[in-house]
Amino acid sequence: MSVSSSPLFPALSFVAVILAGAAFYFAQQQPEPVPVQTRASFDSSALEESIFALRQEMAGLQTKLDAMETAATAKPDAVTEPETEAKRVQLRALEAERIAAAVEAVIDERGAELAQEAQRRAKREEGRTGMSRWVDNSRDKLPNLYDRIAEKMDLDPQTELAVEEILETGFETLTMITNELVEGDLDDDEILALQIEAKDEFGNIIGQLDEVLDPQQMIHLGQIYSAEVDPKVGGAITNNGNQGDEEDEG
Repeated sequence: MSVSSSPLFPALSFVAVILAGAAFYFAQQQPEPVPVQTRASFDSSALEESIFALRQEMAGLQTKLDAMETAATAKPDAVTEPETEAKRVQLRALEAERIAAAVEAVIDERGAELAQEAQRRAKREEGRTGMSRWVDNSRDKLPNLYDRIAEKMDLDPQTELAVEEILETGFETLTMITNELVEGDLDDDEILALQIEAKDEFGNIIGQLDEVLDPQQMIHLGQIYSAEVDPKVGGAITNNGNQGDEEDEG
């Protein structure tokens, strides 16, 4: 007896409707892709494997029902036809209910996994684009920073030029790192490695500034940088100058 002609065909059709609705729901719930990053496609293999297993169960059930029908035909005195049909109907109803519940459980589980993955992806993308925006915004403010340095710091022309070159070179390196961070097809470990590399580059910039400026000049530069560009990096420059003062006093 084929599945399409079996009494379980309505149950299979019902399950198929559930699956189609679930597939449409997940397709609608996928988050909008980040413009610079290609979104990974939905992996439905786990759901498909579960459905295949359920269909195998359906085939096994049909075999059992066929055997029951054959036995009832061979031994008409064992049970009456109404009793046999009633048991068949009851069994079909119970199995259809169990299969529908199993499919719903699989769909719910996959839905939770998809939601968690979407949250992780959104957080990861925000970290990537957030650092890129931070670097770009800071770099855009450098010309104004140079003007304030010229106005407020009593540096000789050679030292002033050295400060500008250190900042320009450092931010050029940071831009290359963040471009790769945003545009690259990276896994979580690669993203973390680039974020650490960018933070290390900020430390490298501060170290180079410390080589051309004395502690008081570093403190002054940190104050100007905090006001004109970014308080966090400016505070790190100021702290470096304070540490230099403590070492000189020691």
